[in-house]
Amino acid sequence: MNKILTLLTLAATALTTGCNTASDPVAQTDDLRGSVRITAQVSSDVTTRTRAETANLPAEVIPDPYTFPLHITGTYTDDAGQEQSYDQSWETVNGYDSPLMIRGNYTASVTSGDGSQEGPDAAWFAGTADFTILSRQTITTDITVTLQNAAVQLAFDDWFTQYYSEATFTLRTESDNRFTSTLTQQPLVFIKPATKLYLSGSAVKSQNGATVEFPETEIGTTVARSLHTVRVQASQVGSSGLSIQLDDTFTELEETAVELNPEA
Repeated sequence: MNKILTLLTLAATALTTGCNTASDPVAQTDDLRGSVRITAQVSSDVTTRTRAETANLPAEVIPDPYTFPLHITGTYTDDAGQEQSYDQSWETVNGYDSPLMIRGNYTASVTSGDGSQEGPDAAWFAGTADFTILSRQTITTDITVTLQNAAVQLAFDDWFTQYYSEATFTLRTESDNRFTSTLTQQPLVFIKPATKLYLSGSAVKSQNGATVEFPETEIGTTVARSLHTVRVQASQVGSSGLSIQLDDTFTELEETAVELNPEA
């Protein structure tokens, strides 16, 4: 009989333990948790400063946002009623596995590129999105990624290409980076915002083969999330200089003849 009573007591104790979750801290925490799905897209829109219109960046410079590193920060209140900070990172958006998070307010951010760099491969994209985790729910938040630095490209007008058979121009930035354009190649380069630009060059006249130079001149300043087109214009055949247009700013470049035999 004693053995039977002992077995019944143990069974009752086990049953009571299995049903009592009121003091289970894990269960309480789960009640406060939810999750978020992260989606991302890159906007190719940039502002053209000349007419304050919107243009699109070339498809070849648009990156895959799901390869960007993901960083989530935020605040939440724990089981003890204390405010806590959240700070987690993932190598890529693709690698984000939607872990359970305690309800609270968060910010997701992604970035690609280095804002201190300049060049054809120096596009700097970033984006953020705020979201609120809700208990026992899965929400979706979308991050729109945009260009953060400035895109700059030279363009030669028809008069220039008729008057000069060859041309080489150098765009220099305040960081002393230099980018070359010719009549056949005008690369799109990415430059830090709020940076002064300087232009210099040389060209060969179609009519007589004479070579002329254009001394370096400051032509304007870059603006973030913008596409700047530096327009090299010869106002008319026979002109002795060039008109350089950057946004709404016009700068005159006077030509200097190059002596073929300066020591003769």
